[in-house]
Amino acid sequence: MSETAASGYRAVLALPHTKTVLGLGVLTRLASGLIPFAVLISFTQRHGIGAAGLASGALMLAIALPGPARARWCARRGTWAVSAMATASAALFATAATTLAMSTWLVPLIGTAAAGALLPPLAPTLRALWSRLIPDKQQLQGAHALDSTVEELTFIAAPLLGTAALALTDARLTLLTAALLLPLAAAGLHRLQQRLPAVDAETPPAPTTDSATGAAPGSRSLIRSRDGQGIVVPIVTLGLCAGGLNVIIPEASIAFSSLGSSGYAFAAFSLGGLVGGLVYGRRTWTSSLRTRYTQATLALAASALILAALAASPLMILAVFCAGLPLTPLFVLAYLLVDERILPARHTEANAWLSSGYNLGSAAGAALGGQLIAAFGPRVTAITLAAAAALATMISHRLPTADSPETSTAQPNTETALPEA
Repeated sequence: MSETAASGYRAVLALPHTKTVLGLGVLTRLASGLIPFAVLISFTQRHGIGAAGLASGALMLAIALPGPARARWCARRGTWAVSAMATASAALFATAATTLAMSTWLVPLIGTAAAGALLPPLAPTLRALWSRLIPDKQQLQGAHALDSTVEELTFIAAPLLGTAALALTDARLTLLTAALLLPLAAAGLHRLQQRLPAVDAETPPAPTTDSATGAAPGSRSLIRSRDGQGIVVPIVTLGLCAGGLNVIIPEASIAFSSLGSSGYAFAAFSLGGLVGGLVYGRRTWTSSLRTRYTQATLALAASALILAALAASPLMILAVFCAGLPLTPLFVLAYLLVDERILPARHTEANAWLSSGYNLGSAAGAALGGQLIAAFGPRVTAITLAAAAALATMISHRLPTADSPETSTAQPNTETALPEA
């Protein structure tokens, strides 16, 4: 297959329902980008930066920690559960916005955290639809690459839209409007699910027991399996590196320019992710997903070492761009590995593990990176991130080459039999 990038992506867009999934993804990510931004600004305006920091931290932890459990619960009960969760979350965000006018910030903080804990798994559910809609592995790669690229653009646009909204109205109204996007996206997802054909009746049933534990395969966490660890840990490390960059970039920028110039480096990181995703999505690969995942994780480690070498020079921006290049390919490969190795009924849960793992890694990277920079400077911090990525490379390399108990009925082993996506 020798399609150009443009024709490959056009072919994906021409498939039934793909534009709907992409559109619902934009709606979902706008909500996910606007809500934390509106929470931070509204708490800052009403109660100061200290309360705003606590509210933002509580929101992100409430979203990330129970994320896989929420996805698992909704996957078992269907899209009505996603709609119910979206309605409840939007109502709690509305309550938090209303109570921000109170003299105490504790009540809206609790409301914000509760709303985050009930945030519906819209993005993981939409990601899980791709393998159901697109059986061709090359087109599935293009779909994930295109979706990830749109995701990058959406998260760039969200704070800009939030800034524009704040110029026109109150931050609390911005939070309320963003929250209302949740049930709207959930309703669209419900309608889409009703229009999709039923799951293929010839799909083999899941095994009744897990050979490792003797329990039903859906009764244990995916993260306890070698496949789950091999897929999720590199994404956690990617979040760790991204969080570390959030504190490395401002500190390193001061060495050769000014704090204000750090915005260029942040843009370079996002641009790297955009370029990496577009380049990766257009190519036809012959190596296995496992091999490519290991190579992409190793590239992340190498980019962190390049950043360590260039941390005090204007070329740091180039190093940050290189660090962004593996960003989207790692996510695309993780989604493809989920499709290859995880039972279809657990795709939503697996995608939620990826989202939560990245967010938790990012939070840990920012917190630990700040301490390391204060003690040793940005270069040692970047070397530490490189070491973490090298360790993740070893874990991804441990992905089994044959089907594991979690994947034995998902589909035949495609590492050598199929033209790799």
